[in-house]
Amino acid sequence: MFHKKRKNLIVAADDFGKSELANLSILKLAKLGKLDRVSVMSDGNFAPGEIEELITTGVKLDIHLELDWQKKRRDILKAGALKRGINFFLNYFRADSEHRAKQVLREYEDQIEKFRKIFGCLPNGINSHEYVHYFPPYFRVALELAKKFDIPYVRFAMKGILRKKNIIGLTLIILRRLDKKIFLESGLKSSDYFSSLDWIGNTDYFLKNIPEGKTEIACHPEREEEFELVDKYF
Repeated sequence: MFHKKRKNLIVAADDFGKSELANLSILKLAKLGKLDRVSVMSDGNFAPGEIEELITTGVKLDIHLELDWQKKRRDILKAGALKRGINFFLNYFRADSEHRAKQVLREYEDQIEKFRKIFGCLPNGINSHEYVHYFPPYFRVALELAKKFDIPYVRFAMKGILRKKNIIGLTLIILRRLDKKIFLESGLKSSDYFSSLDWIGNTDYFLKNIPEGKTEIACHPEREEEFELVDKYF
């Protein structure tokens, strides 16, 4: 049954460029055909030959946008829920200013241009580290840049986010609702649903009950448990 549903899943590995471990783990899964998309930090670190290896796998290449304050936290493999929640909300309230939006526009645009220099092409899609592009001021910036650079796909979820009903999950659901009108007006593409592998809990149950339509599942293969889940199920 699951194999019939696999075609409706988009398995996306985040954080290529974050660390040597992240890069090696993502490349292993991509070469095995386990991944559909890989999100690249264009200000990340790449060993000689890794870019060429990634291109050769044929996966869709998205840009994983990150802000300056996030770059300082790259060494955190997996922060606790409380710490992530505090960071999320602090930066949400910082986002709502015209000056900050202009600064983010410059940061994001520079990263897209750097992606083009590294890969010789523009990204296939846009998403962001720790989902901050869901903040409405940043979401408008992401859509503006998607149109400017003719990037067709944005991580959004047309019909809903599939995740645990904790405070961060509820916040993302609310932010998505705030973003929905402007996204629909943009004419850009996205999956029907979005989830992250570390939100799922019981993987067997989740995969047997995925809704109709396309579901993008983000994963972070530098985490051993997630690497093993992707290798086993996809």
